[in-house]
Amino acid sequence: MAAKSSITRIKELNIDQEEALLLCGLVDDVQDPLALEPRPYRYAEGESICRPGDPAECLWIIVTGSVAVRLNDQTLFVRRRNEVIGEQHLVGNGYRRIYELVADESNVEVLIIDKTKIEAHPESGVLWRNIAKIISIKLRNATRKTASLGRQLADDTRILHAYTNQYALSRRMQSGGENQADYVVERAVIWFSDVVNFSRFTLKTSPERIADVVQRFFNAQTTPVLDCGGHIDKFIGDGLMAFWVMKDKRESAAAICAEAVNAAEQAAKNVSEIKIGNEPLSLRIGLHLGLVVSGDFGSATRHQFTMIGPEVNKAARLEQIHSDDIEQGEGALGGIRLSQEFWNELSEFHKGKFSHQFLVKAKNIGELDVFTN
Repeated sequence: MAAKSSITRIKELNIDQEEALLLCGLVDDVQDPLALEPRPYRYAEGESICRPGDPAECLWIIVTGSVAVRLNDQTLFVRRRNEVIGEQHLVGNGYRRIYELVADESNVEVLIIDKTKIEAHPESGVLWRNIAKIISIKLRNATRKTASLGRQLADDTRILHAYTNQYALSRRMQSGGENQADYVVERAVIWFSDVVNFSRFTLKTSPERIADVVQRFFNAQTTPVLDCGGHIDKFIGDGLMAFWVMKDKRESAAAICAEAVNAAEQAAKNVSEIKIGNEPLSLRIGLHLGLVVSGDFGSATRHQFTMIGPEVNKAARLEQIHSDDIEQGEGALGGIRLSQEFWNELSEFHKGKFSHQFLVKAKNIGELDVFTN
């Protein structure tokens, strides 16, 4: 013999409708729920139940399906069967809707409870107490969700900063979250660096050991770059691309180039202190100053903020120069290589530190004047 339902049968409603009315919390401790005269109504998916600015004259109890609570076309919550919606705006006279309620499934049925029926009910005090309890529960859940979203946002922000630089983030924010960063021609110092002969260790050493060394020599480079006001563009194998953006005023160039040189000297020192066995690592760095095109580049589904153009290629070639490329000049190439354009902006003190001049032939570019330490 089937067990009796714990739900008291209410006449004039079908079983789903009476279940929704009794389980939603609105009529707890109410002796005559039918005096509210609930009216069933169906909505198709995407149909608005109410819009912002509508007068708050009723609440709804969801019988089947789900309803989206939206603000400015953004879904804040989704309410489902046996839940009350639209109750928050009933308190007070002349209140109007703030949110839009939209049917979120193909077949949504609700019970409509008019505010006038709540006010005229002989147990209206109990009904308003129940409405206050429903609002309190929703506010508590919303507070928890907000706290959870806050933690998630903090985590996402940390991840975002780990994968892109502050300058790129700023440019993207200026373009709007749904748009790629605009393309801009700007004057910048471009840095390319590479750890000398590190690749020969990669197939002879355990992956864990290689990962540890890579982490150390990237830290050894990125810290000076960031400390000196630069931005990390990308990691390329065991190499690194970074940049400093120039301001419009030409007098800023000398200060920024000096910062880039300071970063290069510190990075080279840091990397030289890392050893594999007894063999210290060494770093090559190319620094060049010129006009670049910056912005988001890539496909429709995957893109990256970066800088492109002939001057970027020139900086990369500076780092890659070997002794076989020298056409004029005596002695060995230093680890830090400066282009003529970059060197011209330095103070006499820094020019003196990078006084070894070479004429080299760079692949796909031609002859370059290079200054090294």
